Amino acid sequence: MNEAIQREEIKNTWKFFPVWQPDPVHIRAISGKGVPNPLPTKNITFTEAAYPSIADRKQAFEDNALQLNEQGYNIYTCFNRIRADFAGDEHNGLAVKDRDIIDRRYILIDFDRDQTSQPATDDEVDAVFAAADRLECDLFFNKGHEPITIFSGNGAHIYLPVDLPNDEGSKALCQQILHGFASKYDTETAKVDTGVYNAGRITKVPGTIARKGVEVPDSTGIHERYWRMVAIVE
Repeated sequence: MNEAIQREEIKNTWKFFPVWQPDPVHIRAISGKGVPNPLPTKNITFTEAAYPSIADRKQAFEDNALQLNEQGYNIYTCFNRIRADFAGDEHNGLAVKDRDIIDRRYILIDFDRDQTSQPATDDEVDAVFAAADRLECDLFFNKGHEPITIFSGNGAHIYLPVDLPNDEGSKALCQQILHGFASKYDTETAKVDTGVYNAGRITKVPGTIARKGVEVPDSTGIHERYWRMVAIVE
């Protein structure tokens, strides 16, 4: 994968996950499910204290994300804002917990295949996006809005904007909403993940390669399974 393309795509992250002056920016680097030679999880947080400039904080995030991705990690970040007093930094390895989130700005609607132990084929990706398109039409297009959709490497991540406090009531509401979407939009081959309702949920970073299982080549391309780049869907 061309690094220039990846860098251009990762910078688009900030369009949807803006960073305010006191905000920490967090990376969680995780070895892909089923990938040979798994790596230990890493948590890295870039803080205002270490990077007073937001631009420098973003640059540190981008550089580290791409370096860790090149090493074989899948790269995740928090899509809800992190408290300025979160104790994590670049060295202590602290992971963001639900209690470290200020409030909720999105509900993540994660469409994926029913079986997810291997990379998806192109046909499987198409089937997932067909299910996701139905939800996008109902929630966004038919109401004159553009959805925020990211190709996760194997499925679709749709971000539903909200303005909710980080409390137990919001947690229960988000869980209820995801179960409602699942009952309406699940198909035999594409499912809404109903377990991604917690405030500290992480999500894949655009511009990084999503690794899962083992790549399977196919001379026809029909049944080929390969790792893909996470990308914003225009």
